[in-house]
Amino acid sequence: MPEEMVCAACGKDLEPAERGRPRRFCSSTCRTRAYRARKAEDATETSSTENAESAKNAESAENRVPADESGTPHLTAGRITQAGIAIADAEGLDALSMRRVATDLGASPMALYRHVASKEELVALMVEAALTGAPLPDTPPRDWRHGLERAAHRDWELYHRHPWILSKVLVTTRTHSSRALAADSESTFSAFDGLGLDPADAFRYMFMFASYVQGVALTYVSDVEAERQARRTSLRTANSADAARSSLYAPGAYPRLGPAMRAGADPWDLDALFVSGLAGVLDGIAADLARRGIG
Repeated sequence: MPEEMVCAACGKDLEPAERGRPRRFCSSTCRTRAYRARKAEDATETSSTENAESAKNAESAENRVPADESGTPHLTAGRITQAGIAIADAEGLDALSMRRVATDLGASPMALYRHVASKEELVALMVEAALTGAPLPDTPPRDWRHGLERAAHRDWELYHRHPWILSKVLVTTRTHSSRALAADSESTFSAFDGLGLDPADAFRYMFMFASYVQGVALTYVSDVEAERQARRTSLRTANSADAARSSLYAPGAYPRLGPAMRAGADPWDLDALFVSGLAGVLDGIAADLARRGIG
C-alpha cells in the first residue's frame, strides 16, 4: 500500500485527503506518539562520538542528494530507503540510525522524519525495497521441484546481497505484515499447484524447505558478521582463533569430528553445501509425495 495511505504510527488505513497535503496519521494521538518517538530516537543518537561523526561525514560526501534552489537536500522516502540499504549492506543493521542516514544524505535528522516516521518504519521500507528488487519469476515452474529450486536460489542470492534482511524475514510463528514477503511466499507456494495438496501438507513441506534455506543462510550471515568483527580486532586475536581451531582438527584429537571437518569444511564452500543439502531436502519431499501416491 502506498505510504501516504496508511497511518505512519499504527499502520491503520487512511482515507485520501480531500485537499492539501496527504494525511500521515489517523489521529492526533498517533501524531503525538510519532513526535515523541522521533524526539526519543534523536536524543539517543546524539550520543555518537565526534570522531565517528567526522569520519562518517567524509565517507558520505559522494552520497549527498541534490539540493533545491534554497540549498536544502531534496529528500524522498525512496532515497532515504536506498541510503539505509547501503549502510546496512556495508556495515549491518547495528550501524543504521536516522542520524547516520541523514549524515550520508547531507541532511538533518529532522528532515528525514518528514518522510519516514521512525527507524522501525525505515527498516520496514528497506525490507520491502530489497524484496521487490529481486523480481519474482514471471513464468510457472516446470514442476514442484523446479519451483522450489528456483525459489531457494533466489532467496540465497538475496541473502548474499543483503545479509541484514535475513533477521527480518525468518520463518516465525507470527504472521509477517510485509506485502512483498507475502507475495514471495505466495509465489513459492505456487510450486505445489496441481498436486492437490491439503493446505496443511503444503505448509508442512514449505516449513521444511524454508527452514533449510534460512538455516544455511544463517551460517553465511554469521560468517559475514564474524568478518566484520575480525576487522575491528587485532591480528593477534584472529591468529589465536585460527590456532584454537587447528588444535581441534589435529589428527587423532577428535577421530570423527576432525576428519569430517577437514574433508567437508576446510575451507567452507557454502554454495556447494547449500546445493547438496537442498537436493536432500527435495528428495525427502519427493519420497513423501511418492509414499502418499501424489505427483
